[in-house]
Formats: sequence, structure tokens, C-alpha cells
Amino acid sequence: MPNTDRLTVVVSNAVDGDLATFSLAGDGTLAPLARYPAADAAMPIAVQADRARLYVATRGAQPMIVAFRVAAATGALARIGTTAIDASHAYLSLDQSGRWLLGASYGGNSLSVYDAARVRDGDGTPLQVAGGIANAHAVIVSPDNRFAYVSSLGSDRVFGFALVEGATGLRAVEHGETRVPAGFGPRHLRFADDGRTLVVVSEFQATLATFARDTDTGRLGDPHVSARHPAVAELAQGHARPPAPAEPSVWAADLHLTPDERFAYVSERTSSQLLGYRLDEDGTFVPTHATPTETQPRGFAIDPSGCWLVACGEQSEHVAVYAIAPDDGTLSLHARVPGGRGANWIAIV
Repeated sequence: MPNTDRLTVVVSNAVDGDLATFSLAGDGTLAPLARYPAADAAMPIAVQADRARLYVATRGAQPMIVAFRVAAATGALARIGTTAIDASHAYLSLDQSGRWLLGASYGGNSLSVYDAARVRDGDGTPLQVAGGIANAHAVIVSPDNRFAYVSSLGSDRVFGFALVEGATGLRAVEHGETRVPAGFGPRHLRFADDGRTLVVVSEFQATLATFARDTDTGRLGDPHVSARHPAVAELAQGHARPPAPAEPSVWAADLHLTPDERFAYVSERTSSQLLGYRLDEDGTFVPTHATPTETQPRGFAIDPSGCWLVACGEQSEHVAVYAIAPDDGTLSLHARVPGGRGANWIAIV
């Protein structure tokens, strides 16, 4: 089991415009450490594979990317670069090398590619902007570093891009698309099975779509969609925002799998719940339990041991730790500490 004695939890606080850090001990104890100014509306965080640096995208009047160095021994952050960027990003990812940053712009309907070193030096000029991705909501890079996938919430598609390095840097070459059922609203994405499976959460239904992925070609198969979770049965079908819905509607946000990939969790903001799913023998997910959590939960994270889930809420000023039961994945509240305002994203480094 991975050592969790020196993990640092990093939380983006949009209202406070900073990053709050906490130590997460192996026994699930969560203790506040320090807070680091970022910029207005600090939101998505991307962490290098080696945990040496992290980047946060801010979504204020002037969108920015702020880079921090992470101290290996203590988890302390040191700001090393800030740059204005071309678009407000709902999601930020790094490739496996840490050289390239990719941002999904919901309002810009686009994918932007950046040179991470230039960003740290204050140059936020994108190497490329790929448009035509309606309400682009998330981008992730495959474990083999050859492909990227972008969820298009507005067109019910997942776009694939081949990542090609050349003399001018990295380019994302469109490499096909896969549709999900109409009204699904694809949001966050996660890989399983060393990249052989892609799991996508529906913002509008809180269901999970599972795609088989050909690791040689990067192509996705047809989606297999889970049943709707009973815990949100009373909520109406969600839709793209703005505008806000006229009645309480499904508004799912983040998605994470346990390290052993047996369980998946979804944050649902309208009901302020963490929805649990279990991986079935046929490779699809089955709804199981649901757990009340911080008000309007957007981001959460699972530690490398798979023992602890850490959650925050956009309308809560606390951060909570839940123990994950190894037999059935049920969650039980273990610790709760003060946090910041507008908490929306969590990374564990």
C-alpha cells in the first residue's frame, strides 16, 4: 500500500482567490497548513506526474495560469510563475512529461495547448487553439501520452486528439469523436485499466458512460451507460448552464475512481451528495450508496491508498475526509476542518 504519511491536500478557493493546503496523515487526520494567494476565481488544478509542480487556472476578469513548485519534503508551495492566458479554462491538464499544458474552455468552446516552461516564464500564448468543441468541459491525456480526450458538454461528444511533438512544440491533431446519448452532457473523464477504458460522468443525469479504448489507435468504442442513481431520482434532468434550471435538477460535477478501480464516486451539487458506484463483472458501473457531503460539492479527490476521500463544497467553508470501506465502498465521515470560500477543486500531492 502506498505511503500516505506525507500527503498534502491542495484546495482551490474561488472566492478567496487562493490555494489552501492541508496535511493528510495515514490515519485520515486532516490538518491545515498554509494558504497561498493565486488570483481571482482560482479553480482547476493540474499536477505534474512527479508532483514537483502544480498549475492552477483562474477564471476572473483576466484569466491566468499560476505555477507553483511543490517541496518534496513538506508539500509547501512556492509561486514560480504567473501569466495571462487566452481563455477561461474549466479544466487544466498536463501531459505525462510535464512539458505541455492543455486547457478546456467552456465559454470558448475550445482546447488550448501551452508550453509549460513558457507559462512559468510569463508567456501565455497558446501553441494551438482547437475550436468547435461546444462547451468543452474537461481534457485528459492517455497514460501512454499519445492521445488527449475532450468532453463536449454542449454536443454530447467526446473528441479525441493525437498528440504530436514537432519543432514548434506540441500539436493536438483531431483524431475522431464518439457520441454519447442525447442529453447526457459529458463532463469529467477518467482512465481505468491502464488506459484501456475511459469513464465519463454525465452532468445532466449523474450516470457514468464507459468506453472501451483501443490503446494502439486511441479509438473509443460505443458507450455503455449506467443506470440512474436512486439518490437523484427526484431531481429533473439537468441542462447546460446558464441559465439556471426552473426546478431542482441534476448537476453532477467531479468523477474519481478508487486506485483498485472497484468503486467510482460522483459529486452531485444540487443534492450535495457523493454518489457511489460499483464496477460490475461486465465492466460497467452499478449505482450503490450515496453520502451527504459539503454544500454544493464540485471537486473531491481520493488518496493513493484508496482509504480516504477528501471533499469540499462551493457553498461550504469546510473540507471533509471520508473513510472508504474496502468491502463495499461506502463512505463514513472521519474528519472535518475549516477551509476557504468557494472551494471547488482538490488535488493530493
